[in-house]
Amino acid sequence: MRLFDYPQMTGDQHSKPAFSDNLFRNLKKLEFDVAGKRDIVIPSHVLPYLKSLEELNVHSSDAVRVIFDIDDSDANTKKGIVFHLKNLTSKGLSNLECIWNKNPEGIVRFPNLEKVVVDGCGRLVTLFPSSLARNLGNLKALVIWICSSLVAIVGKGNAAMEHGTTEMFEFPCLSLLNLWNMPLLSCFYHGKHHLECPILETLYVVICPKLKLFTSEAVIEAPNRRIQQPLF
Repeated sequence: MRLFDYPQMTGDQHSKPAFSDNLFRNLKKLEFDVAGKRDIVIPSHVLPYLKSLEELNVHSSDAVRVIFDIDDSDANTKKGIVFHLKNLTSKGLSNLECIWNKNPEGIVRFPNLEKVVVDGCGRLVTLFPSSLARNLGNLKALVIWICSSLVAIVGKGNAAMEHGTTEMFEFPCLSLLNLWNMPLLSCFYHGKHHLECPILETLYVVICPKLKLFTSEAVIEAPNRRIQQPLF
């Protein structure tokens, strides 16, 4: 299904049209491109209806700023939503600022996500919220290309909660990590952390001059400075 097939999803983003509970019950694939003029692809009030979605392709749009709008004040969102999404592709989104605008306390989860491709999203600074990245146990492939503003793959969450703690990011199924042409990418996560990818088979890193891959030395935390750990 293409998003403009349903006009009630492409109108004013602040309006909340009434949906039948069964409208998108069997929807598996959704595509959004230049024909859609929205700056938010999936508003918060639509999220609960797309739990069965397995593939989302968003591409070729200068309008898109946010893909998943997560409103923690919405009653349906507060209950928590678990998605079946397996494949997420974002390409040619010149003004994309974030895929998930926030995810307080992990109220929205994507445990079935297997493949993420992000290409040509020049304003994106980080990819995953930390609360979401801690629960991607089925992720198999992560491909990030030509995101000139990306500085870290995972963004920091609540500073008060994360200060002084060591974050654990485990990707037991990740076999492909492909990073290409990102001049500002310097780390996986700005903070003390452990990254485990026990079955990683292919690591492809090209034109990422600030990213240090490996070290055998202990990481020393300097006062008032970001912790910049190597990838592994």
